[in-house]
Amino acid sequence: MSTLISIKNATVRHLDKVLFENMDFEWDQGEHWAIISQSGAELTAFLETLYGRAMVIAGTIERPFSKTYQKQMSDEGKVNSFRDLIAVVSQKYTFRNKSNLQNFYYQQRFNSMESEEAATVEEFLLEVPVRNSGNWTLQKVMQLLQLEKLKDKSLIKLSNGETRRLAIAQALLQNPILLLMDQPLTGLDVQTRADFGAILKEVVSSGIHIVMGTNPEEIPECITHIAFLGKKKVLKAFHADEKDRIYFDLDGAGGFEMQALKDLVLPYPDSHVNTIIQLKNVNVKYGEKQILQNINWHVESGERWSLKGPNGAGKSTLLSLILGENPQAYANEICLFDRRRGTGESIWDIKKKIGFVAPELSRFFPPNQTCIKVVLSGLFDTMGLFRKASTAQEKLALDWLGCFGLEDTAGKLMKNVSLENQRFILLARAMIKKPELLVLDEASQGMDMIQRKIFKETINRICQLIPVALIYVSHYAEDIPEVVDREFLL
Repeated sequence: MSTLISIKNATVRHLDKVLFENMDFEWDQGEHWAIISQSGAELTAFLETLYGRAMVIAGTIERPFSKTYQKQMSDEGKVNSFRDLIAVVSQKYTFRNKSNLQNFYYQQRFNSMESEEAATVEEFLLEVPVRNSGNWTLQKVMQLLQLEKLKDKSLIKLSNGETRRLAIAQALLQNPILLLMDQPLTGLDVQTRADFGAILKEVVSSGIHIVMGTNPEEIPECITHIAFLGKKKVLKAFHADEKDRIYFDLDGAGGFEMQALKDLVLPYPDSHVNTIIQLKNVNVKYGEKQILQNINWHVESGERWSLKGPNGAGKSTLLSLILGENPQAYANEICLFDRRRGTGESIWDIKKKIGFVAPELSRFFPPNQTCIKVVLSGLFDTMGLFRKASTAQEKLALDWLGCFGLEDTAGKLMKNVSLENQRFILLARAMIKKPELLVLDEASQGMDMIQRKIFKETINRICQLIPVALIYVSHYAEDIPEVVDREFLL
């Protein structure tokens, strides 16, 4: 059995940080690996090492899978790299407008005119650079990932789960030898997660070898081997039929200093609002496509709701009406905070009462924004800080970062912070203004198992301390806080 990648006694560094020490890993032909870790950042770092984005400063990493290809390309005088034969499905993805000049801003997702600046799903996939011929064509990937019905949909109108399926399609079109996936099931609804094993089975049967970072409870049948990371190395490696050897002590997971959280949220201002949300026969259409039809929903002050529905059911569109982002709110009977939309209130009147966290939010901040500026921007309801904050406001933002053990990220750029820490920074941004309504849309997506548990307990604690209304969106039942006692299903 020939070797694809071999890592021996390697010390791996990225920037000024040592990621792995004395690490060994052997990936042979016919093997498909699930990589497990208590740290999501460690999973990402391992995939980055395989892809060659980190520096091996001791030991060796060899990639025999690409030797024949690279020799052929070199003989033909063509520039080449082993990366030509690797496709990556990352948790970080951004889409630019058709002129490739700028990233989109958040509100554009719900403006039908501005969505024309974005490519459609089919246009985007047609532009994917394909270096290698092979089994996967546009027609095949769209069929496999159920993208045909989305082919004319603007990229910025895709739900988070739809975007994840698009990222997998983009990777397959490259017809790689190796496919590296960083927690590919995050953002996918229950049914799509259930179907994912069949999708991967087809990918494997086409000759592609897979390594995926994942959770122990989400290991597809086509996986043959499991590696468990810890202490900056591969601690254990075994066959997939021995997966009961994986054990995480989640009860031993540390939390945040809850007294600090209490000091930050109290005193909580008295609310004179009775009805947070009232939707009456709400309809939203884009062209001929009906997104929401005759929706009725009533949320009272202090209530805690779970908002559920499969990918593409309209959850993000419904939230956009509540958040004040969707212009179709004015064509419907919608009351927010005891006031009918369109009766003279501004979008800022609405936003100042709502804290919002979603995984895609971090993609819409300007790239020069530090973490403390991101937190401070919550006081002004802007996607980034564009005014001078007071000394007291800066101290408050630092205290929120400190509450989550992230004070050392204050001066770092948001884009350079791990995904799991980004989620807590966005939660700090949402809570810094003591909102009357907290909206969490797949807010713990991308976190490892322990961080998800801590995030859930943090939301439970916040809701026990203050009478904030809550709307919680998650495709994972185990992530929904116990304080949630109502459900709205789309």
